[in-house]
Amino acid sequence: MKKRILFACFILLAVLFISGTVYVKQLMVQASETKEQEADQVKETQKEHVKSRVTLKEEFTVLKEHNTEKKPLNEEFNGIIPTNVTIPSIDVNASIEQVGLLDNGEMAAPFTEEGVAWFEPGSKPGVKGNAVLAGHVDSKTGPAVFYHLKDLAKGDEITVKDKQGTKLTFVVKQKQSYPRDKAPLNEIFGYSKGRHLNLITCTGTFDRLKGTHQERLVVYAELKTEEEKQLENKAKPPATPTNAKISGDLLTWYAVSDGNIIGYRVYKKQPGGTFTHIGSISEYERKNFVDKNATNAHYYVTAVNEYGQESAPSSFAK
Repeated sequence: MKKRILFACFILLAVLFISGTVYVKQLMVQASETKEQEADQVKETQKEHVKSRVTLKEEFTVLKEHNTEKKPLNEEFNGIIPTNVTIPSIDVNASIEQVGLLDNGEMAAPFTEEGVAWFEPGSKPGVKGNAVLAGHVDSKTGPAVFYHLKDLAKGDEITVKDKQGTKLTFVVKQKQSYPRDKAPLNEIFGYSKGRHLNLITCTGTFDRLKGTHQERLVVYAELKTEEEKQLENKAKPPATPTNAKISGDLLTWYAVSDGNIIGYRVYKKQPGGTFTHIGSISEYERKNFVDKNATNAHYYVTAVNEYGQESAPSSFAK
């Protein structure tokens, strides 16, 4: 009798173990499927919002310019706003100002004899095209910033940088003088497949009647080969924010230590299971977001860089 009871108990335990194992496996499969579905929903949500999202400056309303970080050279690079130019071979180190066109259609000149002007309506240094810098050759008191521009030789280097410290180096290819009213404007200012920097100054005899020199000297330079190759690299998306937590109605996370981050996007899981973009926080704001309807909610956070690239989602906060 005892043997029968023990045998029956054994059979019952075996059945329970097998059914329990099957149940656990079912739970694991369901959890895996749920995780995959959530990941798919995250991807689809990001795609939908990228299509309909406003510009980055509109989205991150307190967006400020980066003052300390250099721009990486990659295929997303869109040039620099130059603030300084150095030409070691002729001992030039000058600040750069932005100028446009005069009423007569000519490029405006720098305001001072020691300053250099960048033609702002044209190309930015570093992009495909002709970026143009101009400087005076002399003044009533003597030589000016580009007095020795005529002494540049093929292979000499010209470096321009912006206020973030991004540097671009251009190599002199040739120089040419033209009559003042016969300079090839399209060659100097027009589109180019290369990444060019052209320097202009006056040269030749001074025409007192016209109040200017009779010729224009143009130095043609191209972006250094090593830097041009860097611009072929893919831009890396930003790192993922970490330590996303929800406490009461306050969602917090850690900032991403990447100099090109301009802000963060907050996503919330809706009743239907879809994650929706509910807010954007600028890089310069505190890394938190308040949601008064946070009960039983799920969130994740992404980082966004200046190219508009979005990181992978953070871990879920719930």
